[in-house]
Amino acid sequence: MPQIEVGKSAKTLILEIKPVKMKFIFPLFVSLFMATSVQASVADTASAIKTEHQVFLNTTFFIKQILSFSNANIAVSPYIVGYKCFPSKHHGFRISVGGSFTNKKEYPDSTFVRIQRSGSADFRAGYEYRYTFGKFWTFFCGADVVGNYSPSFLRINNSSDIVTTKTDAWSLGAGPVVGIQINVHKHISLFTETAFYYSYGRSKTELTSVAFPELNTGSRPSINQSGQFLLPTSIYFVFKF
Repeated sequence: MPQIEVGKSAKTLILEIKPVKMKFIFPLFVSLFMATSVQASVADTASAIKTEHQVFLNTTFFIKQILSFSNANIAVSPYIVGYKCFPSKHHGFRISVGGSFTNKKEYPDSTFVRIQRSGSADFRAGYEYRYTFGKFWTFFCGADVVGNYSPSFLRINNSSDIVTTKTDAWSLGAGPVVGIQINVHKHISLFTETAFYYSYGRSKTELTSVAFPELNTGSRPSINQSGQFLLPTSIYFVFKF
């Protein structure tokens, strides 16, 4: 009899413990499920925000060169190619480069030769904020740091003298930019922009004369400060990936 009562007491104790265990295990299971769901949702959201890359080309610059609009008074942005990266939906960075080179040799008469070489290298890098409205349009604004390097060479050779002028100039500046973009396709867009850049620069000019060495000036430095306003005359072709 005592053993049976002890068995019944143990069985009763087990039955009483099971509901107590279930009382704690169920909320723990629900909490674990919710935590797993939240973690999966955050992972899906993070994976949904994919870094977007853009490569763009100044089509107006090339059209001007191909159609020989060099004599036309059309102010075109000096930045030919560029790249944008958006690690988030609205914020990204941008870089652009451009340049030009000229080499001329003129013979006005049999005793006169004029040789001219000049070049220019432009670059800019900055931050961009964008906001898409509607299905096709994107507004963007930001700020850039810009730089320029422009060497030049001029030699005039005539029957009495050979005069050579060399110039090296550079500038560094910054300013705001604002633009509008139309999204033709998920991989193709077009945009135009306007900007104002304030720059500080230095240049050195050296003049030498063969027949009159007393006219040689050596290297003469100068300081330049200027503001450049880029009109929205350039259309950029964009490929997104």
